[in-house]
Order: sequence, then C-alpha cells, then structure tokens
Amino acid sequence: MDRGNKLWEGHRLLLPQHRDLIWEEKQKAKEYHPPELAADELEALDRTIRWSRAKKRPIVLTYASKYGPKRCTGVVLNIHPLEGWIILQSGEEKRLIPLSKIVGAEAATGGEWTE
Repeated sequence: MDRGNKLWEGHRLLLPQHRDLIWEEKQKAKEYHPPELAADELEALDRTIRWSRAKKRPIVLTYASKYGPKRCTGVVLNIHPLEGWIILQSGEEKRLIPLSKIVGAEAATGGEWTE
C-alpha cells in the first residue's frame, strides 16, 4: 500500500517569515544584471553621449533597471562624471540616469520618451 505523502500532505505549515523569504528569493532571481562593457564599447558610448550634448541632438539610451533594460530618448543636457550621472531631457521632462547603468546609446530621430 503506497500512499506517498498523503498522510502528511494536509498538515504542512508555512510560517509568514518563510513565505516572505521564499518570495524575496524569487524576486532576486528575476533581477536583471547588466553586461560588462568592453573598452571600445565604452568609448563609443562616451562619444555618442558627448555628441548629443554638443550638438543638442536626441539619442536613444538603453539603461539597466531592476528587472530588465529600458530605453529612453532625449537630448543630453549635462554630464557629471565625478558624481556618475547624466541628465537627459525630452520635451519638458528631465531624467537623471546613473552612468553605471547605461549599456547602450545611439542617435535618434525623435525626442519622446519610449519606455
């Protein structure tokens, strides 16, 4: 007579602390970790960002958020390399983006947020 685990199946107990730990572990597994960029990719990224600031032309930035890469389009207003962020503007909106989170940049045609 093989009942498996049926005798104890209805008697399982999951404490709230354990449930919270399980949920946190699942969330950590979903987090996005951006790729490491090579030196030539960093140079191209820097060149595109500086071009946008100098020419006041829009670019499409790809940056790492908690759960995946996001893209936004705008003109670079200011670069703060010591503090590690840039200000990107599209229309009346301004966005502060950390330099360490940026994984890509390319020239754009429009100036709207595209997330």
